[in-house]
Amino acid sequence: MTKGVTFFLDQGETLGGAERFLVDFLDHLSATELRQLRPVLVGGKLKSYREKLPEQIEVQRFDYPSVRGNKIIAIFKLLFAAWKLKKLTQEKNAWRVFSNTPRTHFVAYLAKKFWRMKQPWVMMMHDFTTPQFLLKKMARVSTVIVVNGIPSREDTRAKISSRDHKKMKIVENGLDFEALPEAQPAKQLQKILILGRLDPRKGQIFALEAMDLLAERNPDLMLEVIGSSFPGDPRTVEYEAQLHAFAKQRALSNVKFIAEVDNPFDAMAKADLILVLPTEPETFGRVTTEALSMGKLVLAFDRTGPREILQQFERFVVNKTQETLPCSLRIPCDNAMSLAETIGYLADHSEEIQVFTPYARPFVQKAYPLSETKKRLVNILLDA
Repeated sequence: MTKGVTFFLDQGETLGGAERFLVDFLDHLSATELRQLRPVLVGGKLKSYREKLPEQIEVQRFDYPSVRGNKIIAIFKLLFAAWKLKKLTQEKNAWRVFSNTPRTHFVAYLAKKFWRMKQPWVMMMHDFTTPQFLLKKMARVSTVIVVNGIPSREDTRAKISSRDHKKMKIVENGLDFEALPEAQPAKQLQKILILGRLDPRKGQIFALEAMDLLAERNPDLMLEVIGSSFPGDPRTVEYEAQLHAFAKQRALSNVKFIAEVDNPFDAMAKADLILVLPTEPETFGRVTTEALSMGKLVLAFDRTGPREILQQFERFVVNKTQETLPCSLRIPCDNAMSLAETIGYLADHSEEIQVFTPYARPFVQKAYPLSETKKRLVNILLDA
């Protein structure tokens, strides 16, 4: 019998952390691993997402219905999608199924629970958004639950039955340092960047408020807000309008808006400071590790996700320098004043920046290499 394929489920409607994780993983499979897994991406709605996939990865277009709107209609659509997924596993001779997002988890769960999909199912948790009652049911019928760090492990453990804890494996978001540009450690603070989808959960408004507070004190500082709202989510569209309105109302000549970019590293390379300002807990904080890998200074709200990474990094710097840090890189949550004060201090004391930045890339190389990420996930999939 011909060796079966591995289904990777991802609707691919955006290019967020979960999507980029899967693209990186698939892009770095060796020839042997490709033969072993025979990956098929099931979904990939966004053209720019599909274009980032390696040529040898087969893409099977598939629609994962939204859960928004009329719940009864949504459930029927999801059940139908689950039936189609089950049929597709038979047609393509799939040996295992990996789901990468909450919506694909739900469809895979329905396919196994209601349509008796037989393949082992590996689901990867990249966020905290799945309701407890649903995650508990999913965990019961899943084969393996992959979490992307300690925060997501603790959240998942708290939500699922103790009998399913043994199914959990950690695979953190690693970076490919062979493909990354050379680090350009910041030596002063002039250009600031906040990068990501324009979404209330990403906290761009606090960056604008901080720049408003700094406009007279540090007029040379400039902020670039890079990202776009998601047309499928009215909250993000409204938020984008609010951001532009605030900048216009406050006449923020020190703020520039730029649409979403395909290569965030090009933007990071030109910046001195990267802001990570989530208003809700995150499971990992990929932008934090990417910015550090570029040798940049990072300031983040002291919230789950970036908090754990920066705590590790601060300890790493102290161990290397054997000196007390001049300031913390973790800012009190949702506090524009504290953010402005720390930015202003570092702008006025550029020598303090160089306490951190020479050690940024070495820290990420040691803690988050893609080679380890890939090895762990390949082994999990082959053993499922």
